[in-house]
Amino acid sequence: MPTPFVPDALKRGPFVTAQANALGVSSSALRRSPWRHVFRDVWAHVSVADTRATRVAAARLVLGAEGFLCGLTAAWVYGVDVQDRRADVVWIGRQNGSWRRARPGCLVREITVDSSDLEVVEGALVTTPLRTAFDCARWLSLVEALVVADALAHAGLITPALFAAYARTHRGLRGVRQADAISTLIEPLAESPMESRLRLSLVRAGFDPPVSQYVVRNTQGDFVARADLAYPEHRIVIEYDGALHWEQRREDDRRRDAMRALGWTVLVASRTDYYDHLPAFLAQVRRALAATAA
Repeated sequence: MPTPFVPDALKRGPFVTAQANALGVSSSALRRSPWRHVFRDVWAHVSVADTRATRVAAARLVLGAEGFLCGLTAAWVYGVDVQDRRADVVWIGRQNGSWRRARPGCLVREITVDSSDLEVVEGALVTTPLRTAFDCARWLSLVEALVVADALAHAGLITPALFAAYARTHRGLRGVRQADAISTLIEPLAESPMESRLRLSLVRAGFDPPVSQYVVRNTQGDFVARADLAYPEHRIVIEYDGALHWEQRREDDRRRDAMRALGWTVLVASRTDYYDHLPAFLAQVRRALAATAA
């Protein structure tokens, strides 16, 4: 297989398709190694570190001189990665009443923000973490909004109390009722988007909220494992299996076997369980809970 053509200029940071084409790299070549897709029409070489500065640089390629980063793009700048098709475009905010023009690869939202709702990140104007969580809570589905809020809380960028207070002072805005709901669901201990999604699915199915990142100990009080989600009073653990490598999967298996050896019931959900067979998995949880209550 021939070595891909990689101009030095494209190894310095993000770039748009037109720049690559001008340097002799075709659009079809960009869809293969060693290139990484960032946004629609924005790419980076795999050697370019995925840092906050790189993310802002990528967004600024389509942001233009006016507006500010908001929504899923602002969350992404702060380190929140979600599997949402709308994350493929750059979310740009403009003050209500300001001129706006549709741009390829952009989603423009016209909103009213105060100066306290914006901050400069790596030279770009971005909604603050609190405003970002609030806007995502109004614009996204409940589950995807919670993914963003959980991740920002886990990073220490927002707290449930501050989020709830912000929602209370912004009554009358479209979607604020969902923001109110999000404020009661935020879990700073959540460590992954799928953990947040799985936890919310349990709550929406009528189960009590599970404990996140529960530490399982043996009879001597020694640490055995940390579980994604747990119902300690029932000695039931619920985990999301997101292992990508054999070594990671084996380590997860050993950890779960150690919990089972102590008498814990360990239920494991995969991506397929969540997206394709969620009712069946929830029924499994219900049976396990019922068995401990018998």
